Amino acid sequence: MASSRNNALEFSSVGSVILTNSGDSGSGKSFGAIQMLQDTTLGSTITSTNVTGTSLASKTFGAGTIIYGQFTQVTVGTGLVALHIV
Repeated sequence: MASSRNNALEFSSVGSVILTNSGDSGSGKSFGAIQMLQDTTLGSTITSTNVTGTSLASKTFGAGTIIYGQFTQVTVGTGLVALHIV
């Protein structure tokens, strides 16, 4: 039987990185979610080990959108995001 996990609790216990369009890059850590705090256009560099089928780079997402996956690098074109560390 599979065990259930509370991802929200796991994210909050290890912290988050806040990125703006100031050239910051979330890299060097492993992130389990990208949460848009404002309307956001992601930058051209998005590296994921398990999100396939579509490119998230240069896409615009509304405030409140959360994208789950395993990300190792994220850049922001415009807006504000929280990258939740796993």
